[in-house]
Amino acid sequence: MGERRHATVAIIGLPNAGKSTLLNALLGQKLAATSQTPQTTRTRVLGVAGRGDVQLAFLDTPGIHLPKHALNERMMAHVEQALEEADLLLWVVDANEYLGVGEHALAKRLRRMGRPTYLLLNKIDLLSKSRLLEKVATYKDLLPFKEVVPIGAKMGLNLDPLWALLERDAAKPGWPYDEETFTDQTERSLATEFIREKVLRKTREEVPHGVAVLIERWIEPGQEDYPEDMDPEGVFIAAQILVDRDGHRKILLGSGGLMIKDIRQSAQRELKKLLQRPVRLELFVKVDEGWRDRPDRLDRLSI
Repeated sequence: MGERRHATVAIIGLPNAGKSTLLNALLGQKLAATSQTPQTTRTRVLGVAGRGDVQLAFLDTPGIHLPKHALNERMMAHVEQALEEADLLLWVVDANEYLGVGEHALAKRLRRMGRPTYLLLNKIDLLSKSRLLEKVATYKDLLPFKEVVPIGAKMGLNLDPLWALLERDAAKPGWPYDEETFTDQTERSLATEFIREKVLRKTREEVPHGVAVLIERWIEPGQEDYPEDMDPEGVFIAAQILVDRDGHRKILLGSGGLMIKDIRQSAQRELKKLLQRPVRLELFVKVDEGWRDRPDRLDRLSI
């Protein structure tokens, strides 16, 4: 066995490029919430993985965009933090989309930084080989990439060669995290994100970015108010879903409460897998106009 080495690797890109899907695929288990809705990721998410002598600390980041609210400004601050921490950058692009103004602006910024950058052309399962070659030619002159790697994060395509490249270029001595460390996210923060993911997946574009989840109660066995009829090894969670307007609240509740019931059941199943024990989840929907521009609310939401 050789000398242990490590690297901090930031996963960056525009919204909906597949960054969180890539993180989950590289780690081999779900850590980051994913959905078809842009800007699903709101904070910097750490995922740690070791293979052989090399430990990689991946930083998933929000999609880079122009801030419209205090929420978006904080999201972009998380991107800045990840860029500062990273030794290597994985720039994920949707290879099935056009190269636009946002990509050109990001390329200009990365060129100034001079950090080793890998271009990951994602969603190659949606492209023909000839179209993929065209995409490589289109992007390769944007900046001097260390590597250009076509991948399919959702399908797990071409991830082993990517791993090999990152192992090759991880240069810092030692492992900063012990072998048992997987993430810096708490069970509560993961639960919050998985509930919000279900809201986004179930409502699609109808309830977009004006939604947040706040866990109000987390009751373990033996604690006061733990339900008597619950499994003695379970956990009781009560969460509040914040929305910007009353119209969003009505959509979330659905006709006869069917939508919120569907969200609750789906999230409860996900949390049971995450926590590896029985879960009872209660959800409440509250209208909180302007929460995205209120620092006190963003603080409480840990954004």
